[in-house]
Amino acid sequence: MSQLEEIFLYIDKNSENFVRELVELIKKPSVSATGEGIETCAEKVERMMAEIGLETKILKANNGNPVVYGEIKGENQNKTLLFYDHYDVQPPDPIEEWTYPPFSGRIENGKIYGRGASDNKGNLVSRLMAVKSFIEVSGKPPVNVKFVIDGEEEIGSPNLEAIVNKYYELFSADGCIWEFGGIDRHGRPCLYLGLKGVLSVELKAKGASKDVHSARAPLIPNPAWRLVWALNKMKNERNQILIEGFYDNVKEPQPEELKCLEEIPFEEEEDKKELGLKEFLHGLTGKEALKALLYDPTCTINGFLAGYTGKGSKTVLPNKAFVKLDFRLVPDQMPNEIFEKLKRHLEKHGFNDIEIIRYGSTEPAKTPVNHPFVRFIAQNAAKVYGKNAVLYPISAGSGPMHLFRRRLNLPVVSAGCSYPEANTHAPNENLPINLYIKGIKFISTILYNFKLYSEKI
Repeated sequence: MSQLEEIFLYIDKNSENFVRELVELIKKPSVSATGEGIETCAEKVERMMAEIGLETKILKANNGNPVVYGEIKGENQNKTLLFYDHYDVQPPDPIEEWTYPPFSGRIENGKIYGRGASDNKGNLVSRLMAVKSFIEVSGKPPVNVKFVIDGEEEIGSPNLEAIVNKYYELFSADGCIWEFGGIDRHGRPCLYLGLKGVLSVELKAKGASKDVHSARAPLIPNPAWRLVWALNKMKNERNQILIEGFYDNVKEPQPEELKCLEEIPFEEEEDKKELGLKEFLHGLTGKEALKALLYDPTCTINGFLAGYTGKGSKTVLPNKAFVKLDFRLVPDQMPNEIFEKLKRHLEKHGFNDIEIIRYGSTEPAKTPVNHPFVRFIAQNAAKVYGKNAVLYPISAGSGPMHLFRRRLNLPVVSAGCSYPEANTHAPNENLPINLYIKGIKFISTILYNFKLYSEKI
Protein backbone atom coordinates (compact mmCIF):
# COMPACT_ATOMS: atom_id res chain seq x y z
CA MET A 1 0.00 0.00 0.00
CA SER A 2 1.41 3.39 -1.00
CA GLN A 3 1.64 6.30 1.41
CA LEU A 4 -1.16 8.10 -0.43
CA GLU A 5 -3.43 5.04 -0.17
CA GLU A 6 -2.76 4.98 3.58
CA ILE A 7 -3.67 8.66 3.73
CA PHE A 8 -6.94 8.06 1.89
CA LEU A 9 -7.78 5.19 4.25
CA TYR A 10 -7.08 7.44 7.25
CA ILE A 11 -9.30 10.18 5.78
CA ASP A 12 -12.19 7.75 5.31
CA LYS A 13 -11.86 6.40 8.86
CA ASN A 14 -11.76 9.90 10.34
CA SER A 15 -14.31 11.62 8.12
CA GLU A 16 -16.77 12.16 10.98
CA ASN A 17 -14.09 13.88 13.03
CA PHE A 18 -13.15 16.03 10.05
CA VAL A 19 -16.79 17.07 9.60
CA ARG A 20 -16.98 17.93 13.29
CA GLU A 21 -13.88 20.16 12.96
CA LEU A 22 -15.57 22.13 10.17
CA VAL A 23 -18.87 22.42 12.03
CA GLU A 24 -17.10 23.80 15.12
CA LEU A 25 -15.41 26.49 13.01
CA ILE A 26 -18.66 27.46 11.29
CA LYS A 27 -20.19 27.97 14.74
CA LYS A 28 -17.68 30.77 15.33
CA PRO A 29 -19.08 33.97 13.74
CA SER A 30 -16.38 35.98 11.97
CA VAL A 31 -18.00 38.83 10.05
CA SER A 32 -15.28 41.23 8.96
CA ALA A 33 -17.79 43.85 7.77
CA THR A 34 -19.01 44.34 11.35
CA GLY A 35 -16.14 42.86 13.36
CA GLU A 36 -18.41 40.26 14.96
CA GLY A 37 -16.39 37.35 16.38
CA ILE A 38 -13.19 38.13 14.47
CA GLU A 39 -10.71 37.86 17.35
CA THR A 40 -12.35 34.74 18.78
CA CYS A 41 -12.39 32.99 15.41
CA ALA A 42 -8.76 33.88 14.72
CA GLU A 43 -7.82 32.32 18.07
CA LYS A 44 -9.81 29.21 17.14
CA VAL A 45 -8.01 28.87 13.80
CA GLU A 46 -4.62 29.31 15.44
CA ARG A 47 -5.52 26.69 18.04
CA MET A 48 -6.62 24.22 15.33
CA MET A 49 -3.33 24.69 13.49
CA ALA A 50 -1.24 24.34 16.66
CA GLU A 51 -3.09 21.18 17.69
CA ILE A 52 -2.29 19.63 14.32
CA GLY A 53 1.39 20.40 14.81
CA LEU A 54 2.05 23.61 12.91
CA GLU A 55 4.14 26.45 14.28
CA THR A 56 1.85 29.47 14.36
CA LYS A 57 2.05 33.24 14.51
CA ILE A 58 -0.55 36.00 14.64
CA LEU A 59 0.38 38.73 12.17
CA LYS A 60 -1.12 42.22 12.40
CA ALA A 61 -0.67 45.59 10.73
CA ASN A 62 -2.41 48.97 10.98
CA ASN A 63 -4.78 47.68 13.68
CA GLY A 64 -6.36 45.38 11.10
CA ASN A 65 -7.85 41.97 11.75
CA PRO A 66 -5.37 39.21 12.64
CA VAL A 67 -3.79 37.11 9.91
CA VAL A 68 -3.13 33.60 11.21
CA TYR A 69 0.13 32.13 9.91
CA GLY A 70 1.27 28.55 10.26
CA GLU A 71 4.06 26.38 8.88
CA ILE A 72 5.50 22.90 9.18
CA LYS A 73 8.59 21.30 7.68
CA GLY A 74 8.12 18.34 5.35
CA GLU A 75 10.04 15.23 4.37
CA ASN A 76 11.33 17.09 1.32
CA GLN A 77 12.42 20.44 2.68
CA ASN A 78 13.41 21.72 -0.77
CA LYS A 79 9.76 22.22 -1.77
CA THR A 80 7.23 24.51 -0.12
CA LEU A 81 3.53 24.79 -0.86
CA LEU A 82 1.63 27.81 0.46
CA PHE A 83 -2.12 27.95 1.05
CA TYR A 84 -4.00 31.23 1.12
CA ASP A 85 -7.39 31.08 2.87
CA HIS A 86 -9.53 33.35 5.02
CA TYR A 87 -11.54 32.83 8.18
CA ASP A 88 -13.74 35.92 7.80
CA VAL A 89 -17.19 35.59 6.24
CA GLN A 90 -19.88 37.73 4.70
CA PRO A 91 -22.75 39.06 6.87
CA PRO A 92 -25.56 36.48 7.09
CA ASP A 93 -28.31 38.95 6.13
CA PRO A 94 -31.13 38.51 5.34
CA ILE A 95 -31.44 36.25 8.40
CA GLU A 96 -35.12 35.48 7.77
CA GLU A 97 -34.27 33.64 4.54
CA TRP A 98 -32.09 31.02 6.26
CA THR A 99 -33.69 27.62 6.80
CA TYR A 100 -31.27 26.95 9.67
CA PRO A 101 -29.43 29.49 11.84
CA PRO A 102 -26.47 30.86 9.84
CA PHE A 103 -23.87 29.94 12.46
CA SER A 104 -25.32 26.58 13.46
CA GLY A 105 -23.29 24.26 11.24
CA ARG A 106 -26.47 22.22 10.85
CA ILE A 107 -26.15 18.93 8.94
CA GLU A 108 -29.12 17.95 6.77
CA ASN A 109 -29.38 15.77 3.67
CA GLY A 110 -25.64 15.16 3.55
CA LYS A 111 -24.82 18.89 3.58
CA ILE A 112 -23.28 21.21 6.16
CA TYR A 113 -25.20 24.51 6.38
CA GLY A 114 -23.84 27.78 7.69
CA ARG A 115 -22.13 31.02 6.75
CA GLY A 116 -18.60 30.12 5.68
CA ALA A 117 -19.38 26.45 4.98
CA SER A 118 -18.19 26.94 1.42
CA ASP A 119 -16.56 30.36 1.53
CA ASN A 120 -14.05 29.81 2.97
CA LYS A 121 -14.05 27.64 6.07
CA GLY A 122 -14.77 24.44 4.15
CA ASN A 123 -11.73 24.89 1.95
CA LEU A 124 -9.59 26.05 4.88
CA VAL A 125 -10.41 23.05 7.07
CA SER A 126 -10.09 20.59 4.16
CA ARG A 127 -6.50 21.75 3.73
CA LEU A 128 -5.74 21.57 7.42
CA MET A 129 -7.19 18.06 7.60
CA ALA A 130 -5.05 16.96 4.66
CA VAL A 131 -1.93 18.11 6.51
CA LYS A 132 -3.20 16.49 9.72
CA SER A 133 -3.67 13.19 7.89
CA PHE A 134 -0.04 13.13 6.74
CA ILE A 135 1.22 14.02 10.22
CA GLU A 136 -0.86 11.29 11.85
CA VAL A 137 0.10 8.62 9.30
CA SER A 138 3.70 9.54 8.46
CA GLY A 139 4.84 12.04 11.08
CA LYS A 140 5.11 14.99 8.68
CA PRO A 141 3.79 16.15 5.31
CA PRO A 142 5.71 15.25 2.12
CA VAL A 143 6.83 18.90 1.61
CA ASN A 144 7.02 22.11 3.61
CA VAL A 145 3.59 23.64 4.09
CA LYS A 146 2.62 27.22 4.92
CA PHE A 147 -0.79 28.71 5.65
CA VAL A 148 -1.73 32.39 5.37
CA ILE A 149 -5.23 32.78 6.80
CA ASP A 150 -6.62 36.26 6.15
CA GLY A 151 -9.19 37.96 8.37
CA GLU A 152 -10.24 40.68 5.93
CA GLU A 153 -10.72 39.00 2.55
CA GLU A 154 -14.43 39.76 2.49
CA ILE A 155 -13.75 43.48 2.90
CA GLY A 156 -10.94 43.70 0.33
CA SER A 157 -7.95 42.72 2.54
CA PRO A 158 -6.98 46.37 3.22
CA ASN A 159 -4.10 45.46 5.56
CA LEU A 160 -2.69 42.35 3.90
CA GLU A 161 -0.21 44.25 1.74
CA ALA A 162 1.36 45.79 4.84
CA ILE A 163 1.63 42.33 6.38
CA VAL A 164 3.20 40.84 3.24
CA ASN A 165 5.74 43.69 3.19
CA LYS A 166 6.48 43.37 6.92
CA TYR A 167 6.81 39.56 6.97
CA TYR A 168 7.98 39.04 3.39
CA GLU A 169 10.40 36.20 4.20
CA LEU A 170 7.67 34.10 5.82
CA PHE A 171 5.79 33.82 2.54
CA SER A 172 8.51 32.29 0.34
CA ALA A 173 7.25 29.19 -1.48
CA ASP A 174 7.32 27.30 -4.77
CA GLY A 175 3.61 27.59 -5.44
CA CYS A 176 0.35 28.83 -3.92
CA ILE A 177 -3.11 27.25 -3.76
CA TRP A 178 -5.76 29.96 -3.55
CA GLU A 179 -8.85 29.91 -1.40
CA PHE A 180 -11.74 28.84 -3.62
CA GLY A 181 -12.82 26.44 -6.34
CA GLY A 182 -14.67 23.17 -6.72
CA ILE A 183 -16.57 21.20 -9.30
CA ASP A 184 -19.16 22.16 -11.90
CA ARG A 185 -22.58 20.54 -12.27
CA HIS A 186 -21.07 17.61 -14.17
CA GLY A 187 -18.40 16.82 -11.59
CA ARG A 188 -15.52 18.42 -13.47
CA PRO A 189 -12.90 20.11 -11.28
CA CYS A 190 -12.62 23.82 -12.03
CA LEU A 191 -9.30 25.64 -11.60
CA TYR A 192 -9.00 29.43 -11.64
CA LEU A 193 -5.71 31.03 -12.64
CA GLY A 194 -6.47 34.65 -11.82
CA LEU A 195 -8.83 37.20 -10.34
CA LYS A 196 -10.31 40.49 -11.40
CA GLY A 197 -9.41 43.49 -9.32
CA VAL A 198 -12.02 45.38 -7.35
CA LEU A 199 -12.60 48.92 -6.12
CA SER A 200 -15.40 49.49 -3.60
CA VAL A 201 -16.73 52.98 -2.92
CA GLU A 202 -19.65 54.76 -1.35
CA LEU A 203 -21.21 57.95 -2.68
CA LYS A 204 -23.01 60.20 -0.21
CA ALA A 205 -25.33 63.11 -0.94
CA LYS A 206 -26.82 65.53 1.58
CA GLY A 207 -29.75 67.93 1.40
CA ALA A 208 -31.52 69.76 4.22
CA SER A 209 -30.46 69.42 7.86
CA LYS A 210 -33.37 67.01 8.47
CA ASP A 211 -36.04 65.05 6.61
CA VAL A 212 -38.94 67.25 5.49
CA HIS A 213 -42.47 66.85 4.13
CA SER A 214 -42.44 65.86 0.45
CA ALA A 215 -44.83 68.74 -0.28
CA ARG A 216 -41.76 70.96 -0.05
CA ALA A 217 -40.08 69.22 -3.00
CA PRO A 218 -40.28 72.34 -5.26
CA LEU A 219 -37.87 74.11 -2.91
CA ILE A 220 -35.80 71.51 -1.07
CA PRO A 221 -33.00 69.58 -2.85
CA ASN A 222 -33.47 65.82 -2.82
CA PRO A 223 -30.18 63.90 -2.24
CA ALA A 224 -31.69 60.69 -3.60
CA TRP A 225 -32.30 62.32 -6.98
CA ARG A 226 -28.83 63.83 -6.78
CA LEU A 227 -27.33 60.35 -6.63
CA VAL A 228 -29.62 59.06 -9.37
CA TRP A 229 -28.44 61.82 -11.69
CA ALA A 230 -24.79 61.17 -10.81
CA LEU A 231 -25.19 57.43 -11.45
CA ASN A 232 -26.86 58.20 -14.77
CA LYS A 233 -23.61 59.91 -15.85
CA MET A 234 -21.54 56.83 -14.93
CA LYS A 235 -23.19 54.03 -16.92
CA ASN A 236 -25.64 53.81 -19.80
CA GLU A 237 -28.41 51.35 -20.64
CA ARG A 238 -26.04 49.41 -22.94
CA ASN A 239 -23.92 48.54 -19.88
CA GLN A 240 -21.10 50.83 -21.01
CA ILE A 241 -19.20 52.66 -18.27
CA LEU A 242 -19.02 56.37 -19.10
CA ILE A 243 -16.18 57.44 -16.80
CA GLU A 244 -13.63 59.15 -19.03
CA GLY A 245 -10.60 56.92 -19.65
CA PHE A 246 -12.14 53.94 -17.81
CA TYR A 247 -11.20 51.45 -20.54
CA ASP A 248 -7.79 52.92 -21.40
CA ASN A 249 -5.67 50.18 -19.82
CA VAL A 250 -7.88 47.17 -20.52
CA LYS A 251 -5.64 44.40 -21.87
CA GLU A 252 -7.10 41.92 -24.35
CA PRO A 253 -6.87 38.21 -23.41
CA GLN A 254 -3.97 36.23 -24.84
CA PRO A 255 -4.52 33.61 -27.59
CA GLU A 256 -3.97 30.72 -25.14
CA GLU A 257 -6.60 32.24 -22.84
CA LEU A 258 -9.12 32.45 -25.67
CA LYS A 259 -8.39 28.81 -26.42
CA CYS A 260 -9.29 28.00 -22.81
CA LEU A 261 -12.61 29.79 -23.27
CA GLU A 262 -13.39 27.49 -26.20
CA GLU A 263 -12.85 24.49 -23.93
CA ILE A 264 -14.84 25.73 -20.92
CA PRO A 265 -18.22 23.94 -20.77
CA PHE A 266 -20.27 27.04 -19.96
CA GLU A 267 -23.43 25.92 -18.10
CA GLU A 268 -25.58 28.70 -19.46
CA GLU A 269 -29.02 27.12 -19.25
CA GLU A 270 -28.39 25.70 -15.79
CA ASP A 271 -27.29 29.13 -14.56
CA LYS A 272 -30.37 30.86 -15.96
CA LYS A 273 -32.68 28.22 -14.50
CA GLU A 274 -31.10 28.48 -11.04
CA LEU A 275 -31.40 32.29 -11.11
CA GLY A 276 -34.91 32.37 -12.59
CA LEU A 277 -33.79 34.26 -15.70
CA LYS A 278 -35.04 33.91 -19.25
CA GLU A 279 -31.87 35.42 -20.66
CA PHE A 280 -28.65 37.10 -19.64
CA LEU A 281 -28.16 40.85 -19.82
CA HIS A 282 -28.56 42.22 -23.36
CA GLY A 283 -29.23 38.72 -24.67
CA LEU A 284 -25.61 37.60 -24.33
CA THR A 285 -25.22 33.88 -24.91
CA GLY A 286 -22.61 31.17 -25.45
CA LYS A 287 -18.92 32.03 -25.55
CA GLU A 288 -19.65 35.75 -25.84
CA ALA A 289 -21.47 35.59 -22.50
CA LEU A 290 -18.57 33.68 -20.94
CA LYS A 291 -16.02 36.12 -22.31
CA ALA A 292 -18.02 39.06 -20.95
CA LEU A 293 -18.25 37.42 -17.53
CA LEU A 294 -14.51 36.88 -17.29
CA TYR A 295 -13.05 39.83 -19.21
CA ASP A 296 -15.47 42.76 -19.00
CA PRO A 297 -14.86 45.37 -16.28
CA THR A 298 -17.99 46.37 -14.39
CA CYS A 299 -19.65 49.09 -12.33
CA THR A 300 -22.28 47.63 -10.00
CA ILE A 301 -24.74 49.21 -7.58
CA ASN A 302 -24.48 47.06 -4.44
CA GLY A 303 -27.05 48.98 -2.42
CA PHE A 304 -28.99 52.26 -2.43
CA LEU A 305 -30.63 53.78 0.64
CA ALA A 306 -32.57 56.98 1.19
CA GLY A 307 -35.63 58.07 3.11
CA TYR A 308 -38.45 55.78 4.19
CA THR A 309 -38.25 52.11 3.15
CA GLY A 310 -40.78 50.51 5.49
CA LYS A 311 -44.30 49.24 4.82
CA GLY A 312 -46.89 51.46 3.23
CA SER A 313 -46.39 55.08 2.27
CA LYS A 314 -44.64 57.97 3.95
CA THR A 315 -44.52 61.27 2.09
CA VAL A 316 -41.07 62.33 3.12
CA LEU A 317 -38.19 64.09 1.38
CA PRO A 318 -34.95 62.59 2.77
CA ASN A 319 -32.06 64.75 3.92
CA LYS A 320 -29.37 62.23 2.97
CA ALA A 321 -28.81 59.33 0.61
CA PHE A 322 -25.99 56.95 -0.15
CA VAL A 323 -25.15 54.30 -2.71
CA LYS A 324 -22.51 51.58 -2.49
CA LEU A 325 -20.70 50.61 -5.70
CA ASP A 326 -18.05 48.19 -6.77
CA PHE A 327 -15.93 48.23 -9.90
CA ARG A 328 -14.57 44.87 -11.09
CA LEU A 329 -11.31 45.53 -12.90
CA VAL A 330 -9.49 43.48 -15.51
CA PRO A 331 -5.79 43.46 -16.44
CA ASP A 332 -4.25 46.09 -16.57
CA GLN A 333 -6.70 48.42 -14.80
CA MET A 334 -5.56 49.53 -11.36
CA PRO A 335 -7.87 50.62 -8.51
CA ASN A 336 -5.91 53.82 -7.76
CA GLU A 337 -6.20 54.84 -11.39
CA ILE A 338 -9.94 54.15 -11.53
CA PHE A 339 -10.60 55.96 -8.24
CA GLU A 340 -8.90 59.13 -9.51
CA LYS A 341 -10.84 58.91 -12.79
CA LEU A 342 -14.09 58.52 -10.87
CA LYS A 343 -13.36 61.66 -8.82
CA ARG A 344 -12.49 63.68 -11.92
CA HIS A 345 -15.59 62.40 -13.72
CA LEU A 346 -17.96 63.51 -10.95
CA GLU A 347 -16.25 66.89 -10.69
CA LYS A 348 -16.43 67.40 -14.46
CA HIS A 349 -20.17 66.78 -14.44
CA GLY A 350 -20.86 69.15 -11.55
CA PHE A 351 -21.18 66.67 -8.69
CA ASN A 352 -18.48 68.16 -6.45
CA ASP A 353 -20.98 68.10 -3.58
CA ILE A 354 -21.10 64.29 -3.52
CA GLU A 355 -18.78 62.74 -0.95
CA ILE A 356 -16.76 59.74 -2.16
CA ILE A 357 -15.65 57.19 0.43
CA ARG A 358 -13.15 54.56 -0.67
CA TYR A 359 -13.25 51.09 0.86
CA GLY A 360 -11.17 48.00 0.02
CA SER A 361 -9.50 47.38 -3.32
CA THR A 362 -7.37 44.75 -5.00
CA GLU A 363 -5.52 44.62 -8.29
CA PRO A 364 -6.20 42.09 -11.08
CA ALA A 365 -3.71 39.23 -11.33
CA LYS A 366 -3.32 35.92 -13.13
CA THR A 367 -0.91 33.03 -13.65
CA PRO A 368 -0.15 32.14 -17.29
CA VAL A 369 -2.18 29.24 -18.66
CA ASN A 370 0.97 27.42 -19.78
CA HIS A 371 2.79 27.66 -16.42
CA PRO A 372 4.07 24.25 -15.13
CA PHE A 373 2.29 24.77 -11.79
CA VAL A 374 -1.02 25.03 -13.63
CA ARG A 375 -0.35 21.74 -15.44
CA PHE A 376 0.69 20.10 -12.17
CA ILE A 377 -2.52 21.05 -10.32
CA ALA A 378 -4.64 20.09 -13.33
CA GLN A 379 -3.03 16.65 -13.53
CA ASN A 380 -3.68 15.99 -9.86
CA ALA A 381 -7.27 17.18 -10.15
CA ALA A 382 -7.87 14.71 -12.96
CA LYS A 383 -6.47 11.88 -10.83
CA VAL A 384 -8.83 12.58 -7.95
CA TYR A 385 -12.01 13.54 -9.79
CA GLY A 386 -11.63 11.22 -12.78
CA LYS A 387 -12.32 14.07 -15.22
CA ASN A 388 -10.10 16.62 -16.91
CA ALA A 389 -9.87 19.94 -15.12
CA VAL A 390 -11.58 22.98 -16.59
CA LEU A 391 -9.15 25.91 -16.70
CA TYR A 392 -10.46 29.43 -16.18
CA PRO A 393 -7.71 31.94 -17.15
CA ILE A 394 -9.32 34.45 -14.80
CA SER A 395 -12.28 34.52 -12.42
CA ALA A 396 -15.10 37.04 -12.31
CA GLY A 397 -14.42 37.36 -8.58
CA SER A 398 -11.72 39.31 -6.77
CA GLY A 399 -9.20 38.96 -3.97
CA PRO A 400 -5.64 39.90 -2.96
CA MET A 401 -4.00 37.40 -5.32
CA HIS A 402 -1.84 40.16 -6.82
CA LEU A 403 0.20 40.29 -3.60
CA PHE A 404 1.23 36.66 -4.07
CA ARG A 405 1.43 36.65 -7.85
CA ARG A 406 3.24 39.97 -8.35
CA ARG A 407 4.84 40.90 -5.03
CA LEU A 408 5.97 37.36 -4.10
CA ASN A 409 6.23 36.12 -7.71
CA LEU A 410 4.45 32.84 -6.94
CA PRO A 411 2.43 30.79 -9.41
CA VAL A 412 -1.11 30.76 -8.01
CA VAL A 413 -4.00 28.40 -8.79
CA SER A 414 -7.38 28.47 -7.06
CA ALA A 415 -8.74 24.98 -6.37
CA GLY A 416 -11.25 23.84 -3.78
CA CYS A 417 -14.13 21.61 -2.74
CA SER A 418 -17.23 23.74 -3.38
CA TYR A 419 -19.98 23.40 -6.03
CA PRO A 420 -22.42 25.63 -7.97
CA GLU A 421 -25.33 25.34 -5.50
CA ALA A 422 -23.26 26.35 -2.47
CA ASN A 423 -25.16 29.66 -2.10
CA THR A 424 -21.94 31.52 -1.47
CA HIS A 425 -22.63 35.00 0.03
CA ALA A 426 -26.34 34.10 0.16
CA PRO A 427 -28.73 32.54 2.69
CA ASN A 428 -28.45 28.77 3.21
CA GLU A 429 -24.77 28.59 2.29
CA ASN A 430 -23.79 24.94 2.34
CA LEU A 431 -21.19 22.31 1.47
CA PRO A 432 -21.91 18.62 0.71
CA ILE A 433 -19.98 16.33 3.03
CA ASN A 434 -18.87 14.04 0.19
CA LEU A 435 -17.29 16.99 -1.66
CA TYR A 436 -15.59 18.17 1.52
CA ILE A 437 -14.02 14.73 2.07
CA LYS A 438 -13.01 14.47 -1.59
CA GLY A 439 -11.47 17.93 -1.27
CA ILE A 440 -9.28 16.65 1.57
CA LYS A 441 -8.13 13.82 -0.70
CA PHE A 442 -7.48 16.28 -3.53
CA ILE A 443 -5.22 18.44 -1.36
CA SER A 444 -3.53 15.31 -0.01
CA THR A 445 -2.77 14.20 -3.57
CA ILE A 446 -1.26 17.58 -4.40
CA LEU A 447 0.91 17.47 -1.27
CA TYR A 448 2.01 13.90 -2.00
CA ASN A 449 3.09 14.67 -5.55
CA PHE A 450 4.47 18.18 -4.98
CA LYS A 451 7.87 16.76 -4.01
CA LEU A 452 8.28 15.95 -7.70
CA TYR A 453 7.11 19.33 -8.99
CA SER A 454 9.55 21.44 -10.95
CA GLU A 455 9.08 24.68 -12.86
CA LYS A 456 11.48 23.25 -15.43
CA ILE A 457 8.94 20.63 -16.53
